[in-house]
Formats: sequence, structure tokens, C-alpha cells
Amino acid sequence: MVLVSLTCLVVVPLAVGMPQGGNAQDTLPPDLVAVRALIDSNKIQEAIRLAERYAARHSHDPRGFVAVGEAYAARMPSGRFRAFRAFREAERLDPKNAEIPYRMAHLGLWLGGADGERIAHDGLERVIALNPLYKDAWRDWLTLYRNSGSRSAMIKRLTPFADQAEVKSRLALLYIEEEAYSRADSLLEAAVAGDSTNVTWLALLAQSTLEQGDTVRGFRAYDAALRQAHRDSGDVLWRQIVGIATPDETRAWGAGVGPAYKAGWIRSFWARRHPNLFAEVNGRILEHFQRLRYARRMYPLLHPLLSYHRSALGRTLSLEPSRGERAWNLRCEVYQGLAPSSSLNVQSAGAGRVQERMRVFGGTLGHLTDDEKRSVERATLLALQRGDVLPVKIQRALTEEGPAAFAPTLFAPLGLDLRSVDTTAARIGYNLITGLSDRGLMYLRFGPPDRLLLGGDNPADPRCNNTEVERWGYYRWGEVRFAKPSALDDGRSLPETVFRPMNEDQFEVMELGLTRDATAKQAPLDFGAWTVQFRNLWNPASTDLVVATTRGAVAVTLVGVVGGERRVHQEPKGVATLTDAPGEYLLAVHAQEDGVLGRLRLLVQLRDFSGGPTMADLLLVTAWADTSPTRSGMLERIDRALVFHTDDTLRVYTELYGSANDSRARYRAAYSLLKTDDPMGDILRETWPHAVRFEFLRERRVEGEVITEWMDIDPHWIQQGTYLLRVETFDAHTGRRIGRAGISFEVRSRS
Repeated sequence: MVLVSLTCLVVVPLAVGMPQGGNAQDTLPPDLVAVRALIDSNKIQEAIRLAERYAARHSHDPRGFVAVGEAYAARMPSGRFRAFRAFREAERLDPKNAEIPYRMAHLGLWLGGADGERIAHDGLERVIALNPLYKDAWRDWLTLYRNSGSRSAMIKRLTPFADQAEVKSRLALLYIEEEAYSRADSLLEAAVAGDSTNVTWLALLAQSTLEQGDTVRGFRAYDAALRQAHRDSGDVLWRQIVGIATPDETRAWGAGVGPAYKAGWIRSFWARRHPNLFAEVNGRILEHFQRLRYARRMYPLLHPLLSYHRSALGRTLSLEPSRGERAWNLRCEVYQGLAPSSSLNVQSAGAGRVQERMRVFGGTLGHLTDDEKRSVERATLLALQRGDVLPVKIQRALTEEGPAAFAPTLFAPLGLDLRSVDTTAARIGYNLITGLSDRGLMYLRFGPPDRLLLGGDNPADPRCNNTEVERWGYYRWGEVRFAKPSALDDGRSLPETVFRPMNEDQFEVMELGLTRDATAKQAPLDFGAWTVQFRNLWNPASTDLVVATTRGAVAVTLVGVVGGERRVHQEPKGVATLTDAPGEYLLAVHAQEDGVLGRLRLLVQLRDFSGGPTMADLLLVTAWADTSPTRSGMLERIDRALVFHTDDTLRVYTELYGSANDSRARYRAAYSLLKTDDPMGDILRETWPHAVRFEFLRERRVEGEVITEWMDIDPHWIQQGTYLLRVETFDAHTGRRIGRAGISFEVRSRS
């Protein structure tokens, strides 16, 4: 599935095992071994009878009651009451065995809802009180709702074990969540003083100090944590930032980032979000942790055991608004003056039945997203090739639906196709791993809204004064709508405030909130940027990227998947050159003029000029007297706006690589000059029939494996308007094209 690391928190049915101290297969009585075998063979009723007989004969053996509980647990949900009763009796007989409450907690996690959460809380807290490091008890407890009272009680349980390194980390996390920062700092600083390589302590110390706004200590601790990232086997650094990760980043991390690359990967993560390259430190890191503090306090995930959060099917069934929700939206948000007594006919079948709620094509597998279906299809084909037995559900789908079983899902609430929302983000995952509701995720990603509206817009109807509907307005992106479905329709059982778009614009902002993030630091400067690429003169395996902005000073950096941001280049004249290995990068370009900041982000592919015959991009400047132009001379004369005048002579410059025989090269150069009213469309055309064309047979001297190709364009050929210039070069012997490059520019009259 595409959810990669985010789905690790989804609860699966329990595997069968025995309590601690008697869990080895060869130490179990034969009857209990047989119970396990029957459960594995799905012969549940026989397992129950055998386990109950053993428990009746051995009423003082807790293992018998554990076996009864396991057998009934395999018949969930109908067997849950008998399973709980059996586990409670086993716990009475063996109160210091952490495995028994651990199993009870997992039954609660499986059961879900309010009862399941209470059972899971009680069980996990008893486990942690006995052994705070027992299996996944701590991780499971973190996925449950916790308030100040439950955190304080957990601190008391953990305090007796505070000499253990892992317990110190957990205590520190609880202190941070309680905003008891002085206690967290005291604990962590003492721990770090004893072991400065513990990445968890360093990361939590950074979080504590940055949430307080202490940038000096915070950035120092965070940098130290990144230097130890190769030791981060628990992915604590990733869990701190996953709430703002894009789906692509989530998949990349889930696919596996080697220990040696973790530091560079996370530095790159932050470099892609740097709000001001002219500043010495990345303020987005501080902004993130301070947003996290507020979101954790104001927008926690209140009901994490709802199937909406833990099941792809449960989420699918809850996505489409019901009749009651639609009626409220029409009465309170669409119509502005509808009186309470007015009749209102909702033109919708509503969502009263499962078939209506799903509205999918795909039958048995209809709740899966397209990429999940492709994953299942690949696994099915592999199983068929191996001769494995397919799951019953897959067999039924293939038998009843044939090829349509894996057809694309067409789930479309309100006529909006959910396939446009990245499935990693739209499905389960982000809420559970962060402990934040949908409002919390939106706040963490985009900060506080510029406008907050509660309830509807219809003042004539008091029913519209409903605080369970919130609309957050962002001037830059639009409005995102949240609602608690259970408050708008008595028949719905989704008591969580979730994303609830009711029109296309709100749907788009929801998609934005699930897939992107942004700083609140304003960057209103309007500017443009353009780039050209050349081979590096000293290292042929590297590429020089020239970046020019149309106004202001420039600060630029290249960011890869790993390796962190390269050195930030700042140039007051607005032209900077970056050098790196060929590959795909994010280019961050920031401009600043009179203290006003502007930002651009561009994806660039640095070309590889080290291979066969290739040609660089074009530079275009006003010509000067030198008849032996160089790259540096051209760069010194760049007009960043690429605006020239009708009486200017223009000089075109490029470079050829790998086209020489000995010290001289023979090639053909063709220049095409096109005046255009549609530069974006014309630049994609293969031929320009109406262009002015210049063609030359060149024989040029080669200097350092670089051939300089240039030409001056007389003002006679240029009038006022917008132009495209294309240069193509061909080998004189074979006729094979070496390269092609183009540039757009504008010509104006001096008057």
C-alpha cells in the first residue's frame, strides 16, 4: 500500500501467543498447543471448547484463561465479552504478567469506539506500570487521546523507572506536551551531559527549547541531533516533522532512508521550506515547533479509535455528506435569508445506505484507491504465479467481477473526484501519527487562518448558529471548511471535527491542506527568474547553473533529496552561479528589494555535459567591441529583464562540448529569429516557417575542450516586440545535431 510508514499505527488482529514466562511452544501443555493450532486453522469453535475444558480442569493456571481469551478473540466482535472475562481472570491469577493486559488493550484497539478506547487505555496503562518498555505498549498508548490528567498519571507511572534511558525520553516528551518546559529541559540537559550522542534526547531538547522560542539553544540542539541522525533507529526526528511532510516525502522516507543519509535527508527537508535565504538561520524550523505547540493544545485528535481514522473502508464510508449535512449547508450557507419555517427540499438521495455512501465503481474492492488496487493486483498476479491460495475476498472479486475488480475507483462526493487527492494524504495516517485532528493538521501546515467563521451565514435561522462548523479563510489560498457530522445529522456517528468541503473551492483547499505546507512569513515582492546551464570549466562532470532575477538582490540554493541545502549564494546584482552534479533539484530563488522579500521555487534538471557532443544554453546581451567573447564577459553584461532596444546590436553566446577533432572543430550553426505574439506556444513548435534564419559553416579553435559559438544580430533585423531566438548546431561531417537551445526577449523603442 502507498501509506508506507504512516500506516504502521493501524491495528491488526492479534497473533496467538502465551503470556510472558510460558510462551515457548515446547513448554505449553499439549491441550494449549492444540488450541493454538486450531485457531491457526480457523477452527474457532473447536478451539473454544478445548480451551474452556482445560481452564475448567486447571482453574489456577492463568495460561488456560489466556487460551480461552485468545480463542474468543478470534471470533470478534461477538466473542469480545467472553474474551475480556477470560483475560480478567487470567490477570487475577497472574497480576504481574504484562502480557495479559497487553492483550486486553489490543482487543480494545480492535474494538474501537468509546468502549474500545477505555479498555485500551486501562490495559496499556497497567502494562506500562508493570514494564514501561513492554513490546509496543508505549507506541500504542501514544495513538490514544491523552489530556493533562492522563499525562500526569503516566508521569507518575514512569517516574520509578526514570533511570532507564528510554524512560527519560518518554518523561521528557510528556513534560513537553504538558508545556512543563523547565522540567523537560532539566531532565534532558542532565541526560545529554552524560551522553551527547543520544539523538532522542537531543531532538527532544531541541523541540522543548524551540517551542519556548529559545532559538539559540534550540538550533544548537537541533543541529547536534542532526549530526547524530545516523543513530536515530526510532525515527524520532522524522516523527517531529511528518505532520508537514508532502506525500512524496512520506513515500520516500517509508521506502527507506539509510542511516548515513538521514541527516542530509532532513536538512534537505528543511531547506525546501526555507522562508528567507537572506537570513542566517532557517526560521521555518522555529515556526514549525511553535505551531506544533499550539496545535497540540487546541486541536488534539479526540477520537483516534474511530474507524474513520484507522480503516480505509471506514473513511470511505464517511466521506460523502449525509442528507442532514447537505440540508444544513443549503439552509445556512447557500441561502442567506431563509426563515426557519421555509420548506427546503434537498435534491439528494443522501447517504443513508452503504451503497449510497460509497458511490463507487469497483464492487468488492471499491473502497481502495487506484494505487492501492494496483498494489493488490500485482500481489494477486504474483500469488497466482506461485500457486498460492488467494484470500476469499480476492477470489470472490475475481469470480464475480472479473477484470472489473481492479477497475479505477470513481468515488465522487458532490461530483468531486477524490482521485485528484494524493492517496497517501487523503487516507489514514497523518492524524494518528501526529495526534492532531484535521484542524490541527491545517494549522500545523499553514498556520492560523486570516479569517475564522463559525456556523452559517443565514442570520434568519437560529439553527445556523452552530459552532460545530468552522470555515477558515486564507487570503492566499481560499477557504477550508471543517464540520462535526454528528452535530448536523443525528444518524451519523462521526463525532470528530474533520475536513468537510461542500463546494469545489473548499475541496481544492482541503487538498492543499493534505499535500502541502507553507510559512506564514510574507513574501510579496513580484519578480521573475530565468536560468541557463553550462559545463563547469574546472570539473567536466559538474554543471554550472546561472540564475538571474528580474529585480532585486538574489539569494539562491539547490536542494536535492539528500545532502541538505548547498551553500546559499547571495548576489546584490541579481545574478548568481551554482555548481553541482547533474540531476534533479529544487531551486529556491529569493529576491529582495528595499527590504521586501519575494520567493520562487523551481524544479530544475541539471544537464550532463560530460558525455558526447552537447551544447549549452544561450546568453544574450548588448554587443560590445570585443570579438573574442567569454562566458564571464557575457555574464557581466546580462540584462536581467532581457529587454533591449531597437538600436541595440545583440550578441548571442553558447558553448559546445565534445565536438572537436584534435584542436579544431567543424560544425554548422543555424540561428532562427521569430517575432511572436505567443512566445509560450511558439517555443514548443518544432519549426518556425516565418522566422528569419542565419546559417554558418564554422571551423573553430578548441580551448580546453570548449568551443565558443557566438554571433552579433544587427539592429536591422529587430523591431519593437517580443522575439524568440533558437540556435541549433550540427556536426559538419555526419549532419547529426549537436544541440539546440532557445531564449525569449523583448525589444522596445528608446522613446
